[in-house]
Amino acid sequence: MHVSVLVNSNRPWDEVVRVAQTLDEAGVHAVYVPDHFMPNTEDDSIVDGPRLEAWTMLSALSQLTSTCRLGALVLGGTYRHPAIVAKMVASLDTVSAGRAIAGLGAGWQVNEHAAYGIDLMSPRDRSDRFEESVHVVASLLREPRTTFAGRFFQLHDAPNQPSPMQERLPVLVAGRGEQRTLRTVARYADVWHTWGTPESFAAKSAVLDERCRQVGREPSEIKRASGFFVDDLSDGAAAVAPWDGVCEEFVFGDVGHPADQLIDAVVTAIG
Repeated sequence: MHVSVLVNSNRPWDEVVRVAQTLDEAGVHAVYVPDHFMPNTEDDSIVDGPRLEAWTMLSALSQLTSTCRLGALVLGGTYRHPAIVAKMVASLDTVSAGRAIAGLGAGWQVNEHAAYGIDLMSPRDRSDRFEESVHVVASLLREPRTTFAGRFFQLHDAPNQPSPMQERLPVLVAGRGEQRTLRTVARYADVWHTWGTPESFAAKSAVLDERCRQVGREPSEIKRASGFFVDDLSDGAAAVAPWDGVCEEFVFGDVGHPADQLIDAVVTAIG
């Protein structure tokens, strides 16, 4: 099982670099960063708090690491046009020598949308837009030209050059909605991620298997990734152990412990 880490974007940049470089040298599978502009709040209020922008972080880390994969966990679907996302991902793959992951999510954080005037839309419209967005990103990353006529997006013989260095750059789709998100995963994703417990993840994974069969796709074509925001970092190997055989990638979610504690736990889990 691969071991990865989600490094919080509220950390000072020097800490982000230290975590990423140390874990890169230790053999971590991927270093992810979140795509948020401010802290989340239970009442959706707009608050202060530092958040580094995700793709700027990934672009910088591509020059400061050598082997780990790099991606957002995940890009908010409402924040950027999918053609721009595909260009960003292909460019990151070039500058990182083939290490990019296209991590995609529908978007959800209310206070960010309110503060910046970005339409969060109704759940149904957001799901419709997200499915179109994933379709567009996947096509632009995989095909020489893309034509698409949807409700939200229209592309006309669109190229995406330079194309990714990877023969098939992994498209990671995050979410757990059984009726919409897992159908989108089944159609387009190479990797599926959702947080949870081993039991809840296994149950959702079984639903994804069925969604794959419904669209005529082999379930084994989609790698499964999960994990959780680990409060107790005293034994990284113990945190990962319950997921053995449940998923193919465990992601340590960063809850703000001292950088050395996070590093030690992930290194222990990598073994």
